[in-house]
Order: sequence, then structure tokens, then C-alpha cells
Amino acid sequence: MNQIYFEAKGEELLKKIGMSKIEFARQMGIRKQNVKVLFKSKNLETIHKAADVMGVPFEFLIGYVEEPDLDAFPMEFPEEDLISEEDIPTGDTTEDRRIRYNLIYSFYSGWKRRNPEQKKYNISLKEDINIRAVSLDETAAQASLTYLSTLAVLQLDAILTNAWLVKTVPSKPDSKNQRSFEKMLIMEYVCTGVGRIKMTVGVRRSDKKKVQYCITAIDASKIKQEAK
Repeated sequence: MNQIYFEAKGEELLKKIGMSKIEFARQMGIRKQNVKVLFKSKNLETIHKAADVMGVPFEFLIGYVEEPDLDAFPMEFPEEDLISEEDIPTGDTTEDRRIRYNLIYSFYSGWKRRNPEQKKYNISLKEDINIRAVSLDETAAQASLTYLSTLAVLQLDAILTNAWLVKTVPSKPDSKNQRSFEKMLIMEYVCTGVGRIKMTVGVRRSDKKKVQYCITAIDASKIKQEAK
């Protein structure tokens, strides 16, 4: 019996679209170690959800392996794939934060597809700022805590390009995600409808490349505290 594309080349497909197994598992609501098992599923609802997560047509995943491969299949990633302000829950419940967390991952997935080099030139630093797995992990974890911070993530291109350097601080030796960085750059950007945005950028020890670490909105209470 012939295998469908989802079962035969599911993991290969993840690599081609630039999505990690961790990211895929999170959006599917499963553990990373269960990804291999999921690709053996014949459940059409599961495959339909996977198609939405990966941004590919459902019909493509249920086609047989003998059909044209991914490179030959007409795939489009329209701007409508981006999340909008109306999609973001404004509450502070666990469910609201979970939805915002998933929306941020979804947004970054679409951004990476449209920006295969995964970087943007920053005017202030006069260097590229790169997007890596840690960018998604930290931003999703921190920005999903509030509506404004999640809203700020939608301005990723503008922030990466126009944020200015405020100060440089040492990386935190007790932070697992900061161990590969020799220092952290604190940058800011003013976004209409959100206010001041804080972007933390890590400078990697190995090659000195700048990596976007986290993006959050600076709320009014924090601004007051900083002014004291």
C-alpha cells in the first residue's frame, strides 16, 4: 500500500519549510518525542490541523508519494496568514496566555517563510539582527504574558530595523538560553498603539552575530518606576 506524503515525508517537509520539531509539536499540542508517531496518523482531522500549522494545502499531505514533490507543488503564503490585532485575546487567564503563545509561534513561522535568510538590517547597530530558535522560545514565553507585548510582536520588521541601542548588559550565567551569548544589547522602539517596546539582542560568543532574544512592551507602570 502506498504511503501518503504526510507519513512518508512529514519530517522532511518540516525541514524544507524551516520549522523545528519542537515548534511543530507545540503548535500541534503534543510532545516532541511523539512527532514521529503523529506522522503515522491516518486521522484526517489531525492531518488537517498539521496542514494549517505547516502552512501547506491539506490535499498535498494526503497525496501519495509518487505525486510531485514539495518543490514542484504550487505553495503560497499570503499576507492573511499573519495574525491581526483582533486575533489576540486581551484577558489574563491561562487560556488567554496559551492562545497568545501559540499565535506568536504562528506569526514567527510565517515570518520565517517570507524571510528565508531570517535576518533584518538594523540602522542603529549597522548590522543584521538574526532570528533563531531562541528568539521564538523567549519571545513566545515572555510576550504572551500580556496583550500589548503580543501586539508588539506584530511589528517585528519595524522593530528589527528601527530599534535603537539603549545599553549593554552582561548575559546571565544562570540562564540556559543566554549561555551562548557574551553580552545582551537592550534596544527600544516606539510603536503606535503600543508605546515603548523593549527588544533584547544577544551577541553570540562564537561568531559575534546579533540574535534577537526577546521582545516585550514596556507598560505605563514600568515607565513610572524607571522615572523615579
